[in-house]
Amino acid sequence: MPLIYFNYPTGTLSKAVRDALAEELTDIALDCEKLPTSPFVKSTVWLYFNELPSENVYHAGKSGGTKVISLEVNAFDGGLDTAAKKFLIERFTEAIRKSVGNSSEALTPVYVVLRDVLATNFGIFGKTITLKDLHNLDPNANPI
Repeated sequence: MPLIYFNYPTGTLSKAVRDALAEELTDIALDCEKLPTSPFVKSTVWLYFNELPSENVYHAGKSGGTKVISLEVNAFDGGLDTAAKKFLIERFTEAIRKSVGNSSEALTPVYVVLRDVLATNFGIFGKTITLKDLHNLDPNANPI
């Protein structure tokens, strides 16, 4: 149930591309965490798209230029082992590459930062929640 912040400069993604990408990144995240894809568990994956004015995105000390995308992925500590983290970074980057229309040979400027959050530091509905809780939910639980 990662919490994902997706930062990008204005004009990088249309609403239709964001919608499709949100579905794909949600599925990738759950697959990498080996979580069930029940409607409730899917509804615990939150993705915030933050569109920033291009003049507020700097690299090499200057604004504008390459449309760099950064993702901050907050996931349960232990939910992603080293191999799963590598796989998530590769799959997120590939999904974004295709979404922005870059060729498979082109480098796509996507930065992914993964944060392992202790279960005691992750809460929902006023209580902490664990990976075990998500694996043992009623499959018919109502989505958030």
